Amino acid sequence: MGTNYYVNTPSCPNACEHCAESERIHLGKSSAGWRFLFRADPEWPRDEVFAHWVRRALSGPIVDEYGRECSLAELLDLAHAKADGIDHLNRPPERQYGRTSANDFKSCGHDFNDREFS
Repeated sequence: MGTNYYVNTPSCPNACEHCAESERIHLGKSSAGWRFLFRADPEWPRDEVFAHWVRRALSGPIVDEYGRECSLAELLDLAHAKADGIDHLNRPPERQYGRTSANDFKSCGHDFNDREFS
């Protein structure tokens, strides 16, 4: 079982019909026993991905999939608290139900993936 976290970006101040809605962007997932898995944009340079992720997280209110709000500090505290969890890149043999791929990588000591996941 896990919990996904999102940032709700504000709509464009000069929004037309197609961009009048805010956008919900996936920030990552907290799963029982695992390290927090951060969601990266595939366009971000991997050596700068954590800085890009922080900028994205600061672009609006952060909420979990149940609608509960949290601050960036609280989300990062959660990620740090899970640092001793199962590593997404070095999974133990009993946790090999999913394969590590080129989409999985580390940045600033955090586990990232740059594909859609839930």
